[in-house]
Amino acid sequence: MKRYRFIFKGLVQGVGFRPFIYSFAKKYELTGFVKNTGEGVLAEFQGDITSEQITHYIITNLPKNAILEKIEFYEIEPVVDEKEFCIVESQKNRISTVLPYDLGMCENCKREFYDKSHRHYHNVFISCTDCGPRYTIIEALPYDRENTSMKQFKFCSDCEREYFTPDNRRFNAQSTTCPVCGPRLFLFSFGEKKHIHGEAIELLDFVSQKILEGYIVAIKGIGGFHLVCDPYNETVVKRLFESKRREGKPLALVARGIEVVKKYCHVNKMEEEIFSSPRCPIILFEKKTEHFSHVNSNLHTLGIMRAYTPILDYILSKTGRDFLIATSANLSGIPMIIDESDAIQKLEGICDYVLYHNRKIVRRCDDSVGFVVKDKFVLTRPGRGFAPLRLNLSLSQFVEKNILALGGHEKATVALKKEDEVIVSQYLGDLDTKEYIDFYKSALSDLLFLYNLEYDYIACDFHKNYFTTSIAEDIAIKDNKRIVYVQHHIAHVFSGMLENDLESCIGFAFDGTGLGLDGNIWGSEGFIINKSDVKRVFHLKYYPLVGGEKSIKEPVRLAYYFAYEIDKNFAEEYFANSVFLSKIVKAARLLSYPLCSSFGRIFDVVGVLLRCGEKNSFEAQIPMVLESIADKTEEGFYDFVMNFEHEIEIDIVYILQQIINDIKRKTDRSLISAKFHNTVAKIVVEVAKRLRENYNKDVVVLSGGVFQNRLLLEKTVSMLEKEGFKVYFNSLFPINDGGISAGQVYYTIQLLKNC
Repeated sequence: MKRYRFIFKGLVQGVGFRPFIYSFAKKYELTGFVKNTGEGVLAEFQGDITSEQITHYIITNLPKNAILEKIEFYEIEPVVDEKEFCIVESQKNRISTVLPYDLGMCENCKREFYDKSHRHYHNVFISCTDCGPRYTIIEALPYDRENTSMKQFKFCSDCEREYFTPDNRRFNAQSTTCPVCGPRLFLFSFGEKKHIHGEAIELLDFVSQKILEGYIVAIKGIGGFHLVCDPYNETVVKRLFESKRREGKPLALVARGIEVVKKYCHVNKMEEEIFSSPRCPIILFEKKTEHFSHVNSNLHTLGIMRAYTPILDYILSKTGRDFLIATSANLSGIPMIIDESDAIQKLEGICDYVLYHNRKIVRRCDDSVGFVVKDKFVLTRPGRGFAPLRLNLSLSQFVEKNILALGGHEKATVALKKEDEVIVSQYLGDLDTKEYIDFYKSALSDLLFLYNLEYDYIACDFHKNYFTTSIAEDIAIKDNKRIVYVQHHIAHVFSGMLENDLESCIGFAFDGTGLGLDGNIWGSEGFIINKSDVKRVFHLKYYPLVGGEKSIKEPVRLAYYFAYEIDKNFAEEYFANSVFLSKIVKAARLLSYPLCSSFGRIFDVVGVLLRCGEKNSFEAQIPMVLESIADKTEEGFYDFVMNFEHEIEIDIVYILQQIINDIKRKTDRSLISAKFHNTVAKIVVEVAKRLRENYNKDVVVLSGGVFQNRLLLEKTVSMLEKEGFKVYFNSLFPINDGGISAGQVYYTIQLLKNC
């Protein structure tokens, strides 16, 4: 008779792990107990069994949504006269554990929802240990019902029986409920200025009909409200674009299933797996038809997610549509709405009805977004189903000190390094408005509370005017903490190094703009990195950022400047408003605009030259169109010259001159776009080859917002691999500025290890 104490760490709460352990113990006639703790799941097993047998069974039979990262066990003294194995009350503490992420409706619950003979028939809040809200309802750890926003809903006798029956799928499922004892649906009509009453399914039937009639409905989901309407109705889609003031920005679709996605998009094996997974992110699929061009503004991708709640699935079924639009319900500069009073107050004129429930959303969580490249899911917005992001540090990455990293200014996230793990928050938005700043501050406090973090260092961006930098400095003074400033593009590369467990590499960070160590605006940077030693070895030759910050939203200013400098006659003939733009050129010669090396701005310029637009109504609008028009079969590229005087420099003017010559020859713009993409990829390859010769390195890391361009990323990776490089890019942490906080953590770790 042996007794073992096991501690299981990883994603082991909110995924049916304790019922699984209970069933295992019963199967092998073991006694003991299992319980949640603040650091995972603790179990003691006693019986005629070895620790190896226990470990093997658990590893090979895990619940499908569990992620077991570490097992600690040791033999202890047997307990005399113990008769059974039981699940005991959780320890009430806040240590470090994996917060379970929100899960889309599972197939078992979906089957029960539509089964007239089942007691959960048409239960619009149906869930079990395999699905339902998690992260968005947690108020404290450990993950027990009394620590969630479900605590206000007292069990009926049937739900109580399910919850406390170990072999039931809803045993200890904290979000489980039914129409008798659970949350309620409510429907408000802006037209009638009152609530419309009815049972849940009656309200869903009403809403479904109104969607077919061309109305827009705000629907409360797991992490916030969506605006839902019929994508087949071009009039209502146009109205949604106008009311949300999101000209040209693609709208997300929710689909009945993967088979309907395949009718309109190319779908590979990994995309199908991710789409069908419980995480249910928005996946950017490559279109194969021209359907829904009015929804995605003629771009080459469609953002589609699976119907992750019973409500969305039922409305899709009732309307008979393959797809519905389901875009975040927010106004410009304001985070996604999560409260029904806010929805009723702020969405009048944008939608016609508000469908909501009375289960509180504890923390806002947008839909996650990403795309697949080289069999990797590249996450561009961490949210529902993925947040909080976690990574266990390897032994070589570990330091004892804890770190708080506050990220950048756009696509902000917060990162914590606690003991042997790094945790990154959900997407917190661009910190340009009071509303997003308030959201950021509340999310920061929330994460520090949940993880009970006592940190030694604060890491932040090198840019002193960022809100995140100022708050880091305030905290450092107030709490007497040490602060580490991390340059923006260095943090980009370190985020990719962190998730791929690298200490040394050739790193490329291409993005829009970020303050450089020399006071100029960077954005096309190549580095040689050895642990904490970073050497900048490549960038585009500096050019004036004509128009300053205005050039980001109005890149026609910068495009005209380059065109005028290259070929005055072409510029005046090609641009209709040349009188206004000529003034800009004159101003550029009189004013000292900041010097810039950004590749992101050059994508803007080429896009303007190829008639992809003159203004960015949202970030990277013109580059997205530029990517969409590219002929993917074209393999040509433009010539470029590398200057080796100091760092490796490339003068972009020479490339733009060739592009203008192609335009003058009336070369098809799809070919010009493709050649430009190929050129950027080839620049990376040729620079990397020279750096390999000089520094004996063959590992390359790609990061930064420009590499959200799937065509560019695929070409660059393929060309580098063909030349024998080992290539890495962000997948777990966002490749855009959402990964900055993780990079700040890892740079600080390397600094501490090597100072």
